[in-house]
Amino acid sequence: MKMTEYCGNFEHSILQFIFHLTNDIREKIQQKKLFYREQIVRYAEKQLDFFFKAYHLKSAILNAYKQEAYNTMMFKLKNILKENNIFQCV
Repeated sequence: MKMTEYCGNFEHSILQFIFHLTNDIREKIQQKKLFYREQIVRYAEKQLDFFFKAYHLKSAILNAYKQEAYNTMMFKLKNILKENNIFQCV
């Protein structure tokens, strides 16, 4: 059984986007293009908004998907942020 068969095309495309965005953010951190936590959060939220703009869903469902995608991505980035000593405003 393939991943698309297990979770469906829509959810699979979300997962692929999360992995792609996480890798993109990791590269930008290593290249020192992103170095503040707030900068990373804004970039991630903006990219998620652009991704979900193509899907015409009810706003409640759309917000739930956005929040889950954001939480999944930030969980994956948590160790990367610690390793690279990302600045954070207090």
